[in-house]
Amino acid sequence: MAATCTQYTPSDLDTQRFWDRENTREPTNVSIPDGFPKELKSPLVWKGSDIEKNESDWKLSLTSSEVAAVDAALKSFEGCPVLVVNKLFALTNNHAAQYEDLSLISASTFALPADFSRRLRGLSEQLYNGAGFQIIHGLDPSKYNSKQQIIVYAGISAHVCPQRGFVDVKSTGVLAHIVNVQAGNASKTTAPAYSNVPLSFHTDNCEIMAFFFLDTALQGGQTMLSSIWQTYNELAVQRPELLHTLADPWVLDTFKPETLQAPRHCRLLQKTGCDKVPVLFRFSRYPITGWQRERNQRLAKPTEAQFETADAIQFIAMKNSITLPVVKGDMLLVNDMALFHARTGFDDGNIPLKRHLVKMYFRDPEQGWNIPTSMENEWRQTYSPNQPDGTRKETWQLLYEPGVEELSTLNG
Repeated sequence: MAATCTQYTPSDLDTQRFWDRENTREPTNVSIPDGFPKELKSPLVWKGSDIEKNESDWKLSLTSSEVAAVDAALKSFEGCPVLVVNKLFALTNNHAAQYEDLSLISASTFALPADFSRRLRGLSEQLYNGAGFQIIHGLDPSKYNSKQQIIVYAGISAHVCPQRGFVDVKSTGVLAHIVNVQAGNASKTTAPAYSNVPLSFHTDNCEIMAFFFLDTALQGGQTMLSSIWQTYNELAVQRPELLHTLADPWVLDTFKPETLQAPRHCRLLQKTGCDKVPVLFRFSRYPITGWQRERNQRLAKPTEAQFETADAIQFIAMKNSITLPVVKGDMLLVNDMALFHARTGFDDGNIPLKRHLVKMYFRDPEQGWNIPTSMENEWRQTYSPNQPDGTRKETWQLLYEPGVEELSTLNG
């Protein structure tokens, strides 16, 4: 029997071998771990082949009037005169105070007409209790400078989920620029997310993750999503022993100095004690296999059962995934506690940093799910105040600067 795949990117042959083994596997007598549900039932359980038919449920196309309202909100935030008059949104000429500090971006400072704001606010229900993701389509980032792009995207997002999170290990930065840092410097080692290789299915470390597509690749680079809960249900029926492996302790490398981010000792599958959301299932292949950067030799090596589990997650998630029809200017919000995300490899040609996504973390305190006690400290680092006096001080890195990716918490 062929061994499991120990590399970050499984090959087509690895995929075929996995399904050949699964198709001939004898039924198991192993039961699911004690206290875990036999099946998760929710609209968050789906297969890509089914959900792709319901685009109107997860894609919101902005009207010309709504785009005009966004531009008016931007001008108001910047302190520019605003004059927008139409039948749907009646805004009069006014001159607002300028907000230099982007940390002040909120639904009130990036003010949109009430009906439009309510439409955006309603998307939170889709993220937490629907399919778990939402595309907002219709913006043209080329209309704005780099600062305006961030104001627009963060301002719209504030109407959907009002609370921002930190995306870096220092709990200061709220923006991450996802680009191919190896363009023109192939000898530079990095994490998979900051290259042009395919990304395996994984989660980040947040509640709601947002991608703003400032530009797309010349070829490839498609974003894929897959239901974590669908993966759980299939493992519960076909490979319950792997749920036991997920619920056991794992050691995940961070590929960073321990003073910056120590290796993580955790369980990838945990109970939450909440009937509505009974489990929390987190996963990333990179900290298990490494990629250009090898795992720390002082850490315990992943077991064969853990590699087998990582393979099962990758291949089951791929089988049930949806490839999203996102284009330049789109916003994508994803429930990171319910969906895996991945990416196909891409080619930017000879244009450095062409494919450019800005990532932010959000949450909706009114919808937020329970998390296990073991994760409370991580959630505090992401969403709580970061100053001794109980306030938040946010860093807004408007442009990509080489090396800043080394502060990212998880990189695929």
